[in-house]
Amino acid sequence: MTEMVDVKHLKEPSWYAGYTLLPDLRVLASSLESFGQLAPVIVHEETNEIIDGVQRCRLVSENKHLREKFDGQVEVKWVSGITTPDAMILHVQMNRGRGTINARQLSRIVRSLRSACGLTADDFKRIFAMSFDELELMLDGTLLKHRKVNAHSYSRAWVPVEAPAGTVEKASISIEKPPNADR
Repeated sequence: MTEMVDVKHLKEPSWYAGYTLLPDLRVLASSLESFGQLAPVIVHEETNEIIDGVQRCRLVSENKHLREKFDGQVEVKWVSGITTPDAMILHVQMNRGRGTINARQLSRIVRSLRSACGLTADDFKRIFAMSFDELELMLDGTLLKHRKVNAHSYSRAWVPVEAPAGTVEKASISIEKPPNADR
């Protein structure tokens, strides 16, 4: 069952991980204008935190025309009796299925769920269809593995022309020849 709720009473959770590019936000605003609210905003009843529909709430709150059209209200489907980790999981499942999830925020959620709930790699695979490599990257927290850059030899192609003399030792320079003589 759904009900109309003033967007002022709803909260954007600190763990929100979705994103919408500006052109897509404009399309969403146009859709709301033309067709109205076709899907309810999903809200955690105990906390009033939005699980799904943050951008729609923002548009109704911040866009004067949409605020007037909907009287500052959105249709809400309340989800009750769940924990904040459950709300996070639902949020990721709904948004990841659409391909609209921010990797840095997803990393924070994954680390939070791991520490709060003790989820295993198999749990993440089951819940989010997340491979072990992807999970490892999310748990790393930087999204890029730290590498010992100085411990590797690099071809001249990786060194800027402006690099100071001695950046690449002469012994490590090898000129690659193309595989075909005509190149």
